[in-house]
Amino acid sequence: MKRVLFFTFIILFSAQSFAQKSVIELPAKHGTEAILPETNGFCYLLPQTSFKIDVTVTRTSEIKGYYSEYAEKLLGLNNIIKANKTHYKLHDVRISTFETPDTSRVFLVELSKNQVKNDYLSKLYAQMPLQSDGVVFEEEYSNESTRLPDFFKNYSELTYIEEEDTYIVKQLVDSIVTEIPVNTTKKVTKTVAQKAQEAADFIIQIRKDRYNLTSGVQEVAYSKEALNLMIDELNRWEKNYLDLFTGITLEDEEHYIITVTPAENGAQTIHLFSVSADGGFSLKKDTKNAGNNYQLSLEPQVTHEKRLQFLAEKSKEEKYVPNSGYRIRKAVPAKAALLQNGQTMHTWGIFPVFQFGAVETLPANSDNFEIGKVAIIF
Repeated sequence: MKRVLFFTFIILFSAQSFAQKSVIELPAKHGTEAILPETNGFCYLLPQTSFKIDVTVTRTSEIKGYYSEYAEKLLGLNNIIKANKTHYKLHDVRISTFETPDTSRVFLVELSKNQVKNDYLSKLYAQMPLQSDGVVFEEEYSNESTRLPDFFKNYSELTYIEEEDTYIVKQLVDSIVTEIPVNTTKKVTKTVAQKAQEAADFIIQIRKDRYNLTSGVQEVAYSKEALNLMIDELNRWEKNYLDLFTGITLEDEEHYIITVTPAENGAQTIHLFSVSADGGFSLKKDTKNAGNNYQLSLEPQVTHEKRLQFLAEKSKEEKYVPNSGYRIRKAVPAKAALLQNGQTMHTWGIFPVFQFGAVETLPANSDNFEIGKVAIIF
């Protein structure tokens, strides 16, 4: 069993001034040249939203009966399993979200001289817990199997029958030839047809016995409970023997867990998995039959277009000075849906997705701003 552990570090700070000197996105560059910021500070990452996809696939196994070839001849049964086969079908897909660090959005906070003098970093790190709760995936794959019925699995029949063989032996008694009949018992191997006939005869006898019970031929005053118990037992016997002719069908559930982290580029369709009737579940695309492929569709419900246009126009002003404080990113609601070959199969609902939010820059020297509530400190 594989276990995948994703830690979401949520650090809460007391209300005190951060009064940072500057916040620099890493790797720090000036044009094409790398620059080295001061080392007095700490780093943080913005969170991103990942999706946990829990997939359930039904595996149906059809098992041929031992006497299927005689089902129509002996019992008049046509709708039977004639060959062993297994096929798969998608049963259920569920999703949930959790937060992971976005390693493409790393920022260095340079502390002011006063913060360095007051040993601010020691106080900051002292507030960080040794560990935090995480999202634990118990299993990446599991299988809930249905047992093969014991009667069918362990069914056996005597493979021989005893036959009486009579023959004549000639003996010479007092110079007279006498024919003496001799009887012997010998064991003869049963044919499959004979075994099937015996099983069919037993089914017919069960039906007669059940009819006699329900019609009261025996004229015995059974209690209701006793009568129901005997009828249930006869029904069970009949089904066990009928399975030898019709075959049996078993349904198992296979469970798979996969994770997906969307990119930042807004509305998108992400391939999840494929399920084919013959091959079952696969993470790869089915190139032969596109109808076996399933995708995750994500559509942001709000857009930052107008806001970005406003900021672009604002930056053209002569006295415009861009902010240089903390970078933060708010989650944007997005509609999540399951697609089959590009067609909507099911809509799960609205989920907050951090990647779809615009990265905002706060003013420098933001007092009392608790960065730990919206970022991952390391």
